[in-house]
Amino acid sequence: MRRTITIAALVAGLAGTVLTGPASAAPAHPAAGAFTVAVAFPTAVFDDVGTQVCRVSIAGTLTFTGTLSGVATGTITALVLAPCSEAQSTPPGTSRDVFRFRGAFSGTVDGAATTGTLTYAGMTRVGGAIDATVLLSGPARAALRADALAGVGGTYAGVTT
Repeated sequence: MRRTITIAALVAGLAGTVLTGPASAAPAHPAAGAFTVAVAFPTAVFDDVGTQVCRVSIAGTLTFTGTLSGVATGTITALVLAPCSEAQSTPPGTSRDVFRFRGAFSGTVDGAATTGTLTYAGMTRVGGAIDATVLLSGPARAALRADALAGVGGTYAGVTT
């Protein structure tokens, strides 16, 4: 329960930070939808950063439907709480991790064409459930909370301007 409140508070705080602008800025609008995650496994790079921690970098694509509609391509970097030998041989979500995707978004927000930088960051629990935030910055902005499954995608809700 506390994690949900903390993430909700984080998204609310980020929404205020990301969506604050000049007095003439567009008002915030509710946003909701779904997204999928595709990773290019041949691009994966595994680096031991300790005996029980592995840093993984991999090219990925996030595809959004709903209020945000479009594609973000970039890189996912994760710190997996397992040795690299284990992280390489098991599916995403087998071990806990913290991750960040950063990429270029191209699509629409509230039906208007836009581009920008998209960040998707959070933590994966054993079993693959993810609590994360999605932030879009550019001509259009978004602060979203994501509920997802590792390597699959999920749903999002939040605000856009």
